[in-house]
Amino acid sequence: MIFLRGLWHSAKVISAGLYWVLSLAFLWGGVVQLGRQPAAGQACIGFVVCLFLLRFVLVKRFISTGVFNVAATAAFLAFIVILDATGLSGLA
Repeated sequence: MIFLRGLWHSAKVISAGLYWVLSLAFLWGGVVQLGRQPAAGQACIGFVVCLFLLRFVLVKRFISTGVFNVAATAAFLAFIVILDATGLSGLA
């Protein structure tokens, strides 16, 4: 049981920093892509804005900050996979 608690704590700590870094990266990437692929840029910016709004609504009312950070980081990774699969990742 101690191992699982340690694993969960590690996931929360790593996700806390990764959530904010991915938020900034997606905002920057969205602004940059507005010139070449407006749909991808708007999707990136909209995704970050939706996560920010969810954060303000859910955290401290329904779930803890750590749980939200882990879930949001997983959502960012899923969104990266979706963008890459649809060809909107901005890579040649």
